[in-house]
Amino acid sequence: MIKVHEIGSETLKTAIRIYCDYEYKDSSRRLWFEVSEDYLEYTSTECGDAFFVVLVLLAHYQGQDISFETPVSTRLYYGVTEILLPGLRILNPELPVINVVAKTQDFCFNPTAVGTALSLGIDSFHAVASSFNGPYPVTHLTLFNSGAFGDYGGEVSRSLFQQTAESVAEAAAEMGLPLITVDSNLSEILNISFVPTHSIRNLSFALLFPSLFHQFYYASGYPVSKFKLDSASGDATHYDLLVAKALCTESFEVMIAGLHDDRIDKIATVASFSPSNHHLNVCILADSNKFLNRSENQVRNCSRCFKCVKTMVAMDALGVLNNYSHVFDLEIYNSERIRYLGWIIYDAKKLKSSHAIEIILEGQKTPGFIPVQAYGYAFSRGRKNLIRKLQYRK
Repeated sequence: MIKVHEIGSETLKTAIRIYCDYEYKDSSRRLWFEVSEDYLEYTSTECGDAFFVVLVLLAHYQGQDISFETPVSTRLYYGVTEILLPGLRILNPELPVINVVAKTQDFCFNPTAVGTALSLGIDSFHAVASSFNGPYPVTHLTLFNSGAFGDYGGEVSRSLFQQTAESVAEAAAEMGLPLITVDSNLSEILNISFVPTHSIRNLSFALLFPSLFHQFYYASGYPVSKFKLDSASGDATHYDLLVAKALCTESFEVMIAGLHDDRIDKIATVASFSPSNHHLNVCILADSNKFLNRSENQVRNCSRCFKCVKTMVAMDALGVLNNYSHVFDLEIYNSERIRYLGWIIYDAKKLKSSHAIEIILEGQKTPGFIPVQAYGYAFSRGRKNLIRKLQYRK
């Protein structure tokens, strides 16, 4: 049994820490979020929604019943217990049904802001750009230390979060939008992989501001046509729509951005949004990327990893790549263009990658876009992969 106590707050040197202590396995632990004092008025220690989402997720993975002292929104309690947890049990059928005890309340918050998280990637830039063409334009940008910078938290991931926050602040300033950054020890508490839980984690941060956000866009990586909820669904992106439906309150609505957009469509929308020209960052932020921070031209993206290659070739196919000379090393791209096209052809023909197929179809609209030599590189890539497989079997 996990027993969660009332929410409290304390003033630190540079932020306000909102926390709750909980008892589990004969020890007391603390979950916390750190926010700027400028946004403290939009939080509430009387409403436990953010902590409720995180700690129910912990209880689910630990197979433990859980109780809360601080009330939670009636609609959120319903969404978590009747929508989210049954869905998670489909993903993890080996885990037991848990009992969730909490007082519920219809809070009288009157939020008006529209938020979204900006990581500087295609999906998040698309969420911002596309919002300006609809009835709910984004008014506030956010960046949360929810696990994207390191599944299990720690000081290395926190340092990366802080570095990214500086870059996002530059983009936010160019857009004229306020940026809210929130640190947390959520990842250390959960101690589980980020990918199958990313939407739940990120939206818990948004729930920390019940007096601010009325709508919050969540940038999904897949269109709704790829919705999937089964034990083989390793990425929460496949079921973001279910999470969005679950994590609402009486005054907070989650909206999925790009619900019907393919990747190539998103890139086209982002390309029409000028702040992306100077701030787009799709590169793999991981030690495994041996090219990270090694560009001689000091651009933001390594221009060699698979995420960079797919984005650059897509932009080339759309005829907009030259607009991104500040973020991609176009000298590298031009010298490796045929090989990169071969990479995309191989992914489209052999791996049946939907994004690679979209890129090829877009490129074919321009006569001569794909030179014959690129097919030779695709064949060579396939042959090398086959040799590796045969050697591995030996």
